Amino acid sequence: MKVIVIGCNHAGTWAVKTLKAVDPSCQVVTYDRNDNISFLACGIALWVGGVVKDPKGLFYATPESLKDEGIEVHMGHDVMKIDWANKKLHVKDLKTGKEFEDNYDKLILASGSWPITPPIEGLKQEGTAYGLKKGIFFSKLYQQGQEIIEELKRPDVKKVMVVGAG
Repeated sequence: MKVIVIGCNHAGTWAVKTLKAVDPSCQVVTYDRNDNISFLACGIALWVGGVVKDPKGLFYATPESLKDEGIEVHMGHDVMKIDWANKKLHVKDLKTGKEFEDNYDKLILASGSWPITPPIEGLKQEGTAYGLKKGIFFSKLYQQGQEIIEELKRPDVKKVMVVGAG
């Protein structure tokens, strides 16, 4: 049996590790857009606030450690389309631009959530990484935590506002 997991942050990482632990003969494959896995986003506030000094503590697996467990890991890959009837994925390697198909017997969607952009006038700006004006950040991904920390190092930053605190 071949199981593909789309997304490999906390839920996806835990899914692939559990699948391999329960059935070592299962072929387990994961695709993720990012270049890191198993990030515990709930720790961003602790990291930004200086409680967690080393952000490596917010990860509990690496692509290499999953490969050592027999899991096929594809980082920097975007699943563009799912053909539900034929159990196929259309995948794009974001580094090379190469597109290909992969098939599965079972599929797990662990693509996570995305912050809601509040309907505040002037908040959005086209052409930026996340569609937000300069100095406004989402706090979801490891890379966003890094951006927030770098912004806070600037001497002209005097105040910070947090909107939403789930």
